[in-house]
Amino acid sequence: MSKLQFPDGPYLGRLGWIAHRIVASYWGLPLLAVFSSWPAALLILHLDREGLSDTIRNADLSIVANADAAQQVVTSAVAINAAFLTLYFSLTLLVLTVASSNLGVRLVDRWLDKGLVRVSLAGLAFTLLFSLGALGAVDADAPFEELPLGLVTTTVFLQGVNVAMLTIALHDLGRTIFVDRSIANLGEDAKAGPVSVEARDPADLDWAQRVCSPREGYVEGNNLDRLAKHLDGRGGIVRVCAAPGQHVLEGETLLLLEQDVSGSVDEGKLLGCVPVGDFRSDGQGAVFRIRLLVEIAARALSPAVNDFYTALTAADRLGAAVLGQRKNWVDQGQVAAYRNGTLFELPGQDFRGLFEDPLNAFRQAGCQYPSVSIRMINNYARIRDIVLDDGQSDQFAEFLEKLARELRDHAMSVTDYDGDRKDIADAFTEGFEKDETHTRGTP
Repeated sequence: MSKLQFPDGPYLGRLGWIAHRIVASYWGLPLLAVFSSWPAALLILHLDREGLSDTIRNADLSIVANADAAQQVVTSAVAINAAFLTLYFSLTLLVLTVASSNLGVRLVDRWLDKGLVRVSLAGLAFTLLFSLGALGAVDADAPFEELPLGLVTTTVFLQGVNVAMLTIALHDLGRTIFVDRSIANLGEDAKAGPVSVEARDPADLDWAQRVCSPREGYVEGNNLDRLAKHLDGRGGIVRVCAAPGQHVLEGETLLLLEQDVSGSVDEGKLLGCVPVGDFRSDGQGAVFRIRLLVEIAARALSPAVNDFYTALTAADRLGAAVLGQRKNWVDQGQVAAYRNGTLFELPGQDFRGLFEDPLNAFRQAGCQYPSVSIRMINNYARIRDIVLDDGQSDQFAEFLEKLARELRDHAMSVTDYDGDRKDIADAFTEGFEKDETHTRGTP
C-alpha cells in the first residue's frame, strides 16, 4: 500500500493504519520514542510504589546497595547515553559523507529508510530520556526502602539493550560504505517487480473518462489490486498511463477508462491508486533501483572517482537484473497487461520500459572504458543465449543484440587505441556473430 493511500474500512481499522504509517515513517518511530519515554518511566515508578520495589528487595535482586549508589548508576546511564548519541550522529555524518561521494546520495537514502536505522535512533532517544526521568525520581538521601528499584533496574536493562543495538547499528553503518555489498543488495532488489505482465493487443477506444494528475511529481507506484477493488468490474478496459518512477506534470493523464465511472467512484480513490510524490525514492521499486545501479556505475567512471572495477560490478548486477526481469518482455505492437485477469493495460511497465533508457545511459557512461564495454557486451551475449535456449521471443534476443551493437559502436568511436577497438569488436563477434546457427534448446 502506498504511503499516500488511505484505507477503506471501520474507524478502528483506519486509526490502526494511521498509527502504522506514523511508526513506519522516517521520523515516526524516533518521535514516538521521545514522547513515550517519560510516560514509561512514570509507569515503572507507579509499579514500584505498588510493590515492585518490595518484590525486588525481598528477592535480594537489587543491583544497588543504597540510594547514593542508585543515583550514581542512573547518572552514569544518562552520561553514557548522551555519549552514545553524540558518537552515533558523528559517525553517521562521517560515513554518509564518504558514502555520498562514492555511491551517491540516493543509495544513502536507501540506508536511511532501513528499519534498523530508525529503531536505533528511537532506542537511543528513548533510553536517554527514560534515564533522565529515572534520575529525577532517585533521591540520594532517601532510605533504601523508598528507592524505586524497578526504575533503576529497568534503566540498567535498557542500557544493555541500547549497547547491543548500537553495536549492530554501527556495524551496519560501516557496511554501508562497502560498495560491492550495496551494489549486490541493490541488484537483488532490482530483480523483483514492478508487476507481472503479459502481452496483449492494445485497445483502440474512445476513452470515456480521463483521470489527471492533481500535481507535478513522480509516480510512486500503481496499486492495481486496490484499483480493481474500487472499480469492482466497472470501467471496462483501464489504461494506466503513468508507470512507477515516471515524472508527470499537473494535469497530465494518469488513467484512461473505457467506461465513465465518475458517478459511482470518487476520483480521489482512483488517484490514490496512482500516488504522485515529490521525488524519486526506493519505494518506486525496480525502476528506481535499476537507475540507481546505472548512477553508481556512472559515478564510478567519472574522472573524479575513476573506479572501473565498481562499474564492472554494477554491469554484472545489471545483467542479473535483466535476466531476472526477462519474463516481462512484450513484443512490438503489443502492450503490457496486468497478469491477473483484470482489464488493465500497463504501457511502459514491461521490460523495455524498465531497461531501455537506463541501459542507454549505461552505454553513454561506459563507452569511455573498453574493459567496461567488453564486460557488458559479454553480459548481453550470455543473457541472449539463455533467452534463446528458453524459447523466448526472437525480438527480445534482437533487442539485446541491438544494445550490444550500439555499445560496441559507441565504444569503438571514442577509443583512440587500435588494440582496444579490436578487443571490443572481438567481444561482440565472439558473443553474437560466431554462432549464427544458434538453435533453441541447444547449449
